[in-house]
Amino acid sequence: MIARVNTPARRARFRNACRGRWVLDALLPLDQQIFGKSQPGRFYAGPTLALELSGRTAWAAGHANPEELASFLAFCGCGSVILDEGVCPPPTGWHRAETLTVFGLAPGKMLPLPAVEDALWNSLTLDAQPPAMTVAQALYPTDPARRDDAYSELCSKRSRGRAMVWALQQGGQTLCTVGAYAVANGQAYMACGQTAEPLRGNGIGGRLIVQMANALAAEGEHPVFLCAPERVHFYTRLGFAKLGEYVRFAAP
Repeated sequence: MIARVNTPARRARFRNACRGRWVLDALLPLDQQIFGKSQPGRFYAGPTLALELSGRTAWAAGHANPEELASFLAFCGCGSVILDEGVCPPPTGWHRAETLTVFGLAPGKMLPLPAVEDALWNSLTLDAQPPAMTVAQALYPTDPARRDDAYSELCSKRSRGRAMVWALQQGGQTLCTVGAYAVANGQAYMACGQTAEPLRGNGIGGRLIVQMANALAAEGEHPVFLCAPERVHFYTRLGFAKLGEYVRFAAP
């Protein structure tokens, strides 16, 4: 039975279901630890399941009964769920939306920096501690709700040393950003790599991502991230290693 994580036994089940899983072992237990009391309706566990609700998307680690999972997610208003199909059967009636590749860089390894035009790169300034609101506005300029959520979560995690964000700036404007938004259990979950549209295709995003991954790996962390199908070639070319796959299923 899927139930809210509100007892020590359910917290243990939640943690055990995530243990050793790429991305999920960094993201889910950390979120539950930080936000479990203030946002109790976000975290659920079954006998061998951990479930986090993030807006209309759910993240699932471990195993659940497909019919129960479908019913529960529908009740919660979720439109999609990300899971490891080899461990957790998809919710009954849901359809495969896309395959997400897990890429990473082993601790202690280092990738060569991608080529970028010197004049362009030298015109940019790296800010290793950009204001959280500046980052949130760059990521979600037209979505106030997601911007405010991103701001709150980044502040909470960064104040505990569990997140880091870098930004490239030019003339006071943030033109590129990438972050490790969950640093826990030996993994650093990287996400939200974004470059302002006028500068896309010039390689600055790829270089910033590689620089951060190299820095994290040098500190003994294992940088990991999820990649949509259309970006697999890009990250393979940068030199990241494929670690596995997850699937995002959509509601009928």
